[in-house]
Amino acid sequence: MYFYGAGRALIIHQRVTVQGEQAVRALILVPTKELGHQVQTMIRQLTAYCAKDVRVADISGKTELSAQKPILMEKPDIVVGTPSRVQVHISAQNLVLHSSLEMLVIDEADLLFSFGFEADLKNLICHLPKIYQAFLMSATLSDDVQALKELVLHNPVTLKLEGSNLPGSAQLQQYTVKCEEDEKFLVIYALLKLGLVRGKTLIFVGTLDRCYKLKLFLEQFGIPACVLNSELPVHSRCHIISQFNQGFYDYIIATDDAEDKGKKKKKKKNGKNKTGKDKEYGVSRGVDFQNVANVINFDFPTSVESYIHRVGRTARADNRGTALSFVAHSELSVLEEVEASLTGDCALKPYAFKMEEIQGFKYRCQDAMRAVTRQAVKEARIKEIKQELLNSQKLKMYFEDNPRDLQLLRHDKALHPAAVKPHLRNVPEYLIPSTLQNRVNPLLRRKNKKKLKLIAKGVIKTPFKVREIYRTKQKGLKSLLQINMAER
Repeated sequence: MYFYGAGRALIIHQRVTVQGEQAVRALILVPTKELGHQVQTMIRQLTAYCAKDVRVADISGKTELSAQKPILMEKPDIVVGTPSRVQVHISAQNLVLHSSLEMLVIDEADLLFSFGFEADLKNLICHLPKIYQAFLMSATLSDDVQALKELVLHNPVTLKLEGSNLPGSAQLQQYTVKCEEDEKFLVIYALLKLGLVRGKTLIFVGTLDRCYKLKLFLEQFGIPACVLNSELPVHSRCHIISQFNQGFYDYIIATDDAEDKGKKKKKKKNGKNKTGKDKEYGVSRGVDFQNVANVINFDFPTSVESYIHRVGRTARADNRGTALSFVAHSELSVLEEVEASLTGDCALKPYAFKMEEIQGFKYRCQDAMRAVTRQAVKEARIKEIKQELLNSQKLKMYFEDNPRDLQLLRHDKALHPAAVKPHLRNVPEYLIPSTLQNRVNPLLRRKNKKKLKLIAKGVIKTPFKVREIYRTKQKGLKSLLQINMAER
């Protein structure tokens, strides 16, 4: 059976609750570790009242085989994993499926081949029984899905959920800002620092280096943000997503690694493939980001499908959302394709934003960008990987025993490999455009007014006089302490 745009957890609920000999009866294949962790969490929530009867194991992580073997030896009813990980356990005889498997579920089927799982899938199917029920879940109909369909299914029934790919303008507002590459940093600074974009926000960037470049740039102005890095341990990535859903962070900067798999395959042929990145990583597809108010395409996506999947992270479950895309001159051709496919109620609109109104911030942004060098970006990546490896490995057992302390572990701390200039954190009121005076976040005004409280009414004090007064107050305090001590 082939499903288009459907979930996967409820399908297997009835079958696995049938009493019988303990065995692995359902296998769920996913393209990424994040999605595997999410599927396991969702199944546990759905089976909370029958947890003893329905057990689920997620083997998609990078945990050693020896650590996962005892879990599989208990024969959980449902096994979740990536094709490569499942194949490794089958080869090691930790997982036996040919005699007990009843259901095979493949989620995000259109991504499996693009993630390089074709050979693993073909080998894995040889270890399955002759008769089993299979489900393919996919958001798009592609050549990869057709190939997988012929490989796994026989005389399938197709269920296609009709409807618009994106909600209408009453629920989702889609805007574009046409700006050049150097102006993107200026625009996002103005949007975030002036409070024009509020709520939980996903910021999609083209490459991992640009993720850290943007993070370090925002740090200059006291704007904390997390980076979802494919080089980080899977536990750290899942923890970042979990804390974002709980409201710990407002901004996540991420790359959409799934959209350029074709380009990466070409790089592999040329021998330029980078090591270190997790190929079983994905953000814009499948991962459940909850209550996302805004999606910002800092770098415009490379295809219409990628745009739909990115923007689809917001305005979910009848919630309202906003999608804002920065479009450089080199990205106009893709924008035209997106505009041609999204017409009527889903059409993109130009954002009512005059670039000349924020030119006063240009020098501050240039000052910040000078500190964000290639070396600073490199050091930031290395520092965060070391930090997250420490958190993931040495503290894993501690956090299992002390789950409350895990909430104190934050991922949006400043990395500070760039020289942070304190004066950039505050926004002088004279730089705020007159048209935005009433819309600016009132918290910014409070921060600026705190400085004025040090100055008495009708008296102008120079910095030198303020320092002198502070010193005399310190001397007076010392003399009072000496008098009190003498009296005692």
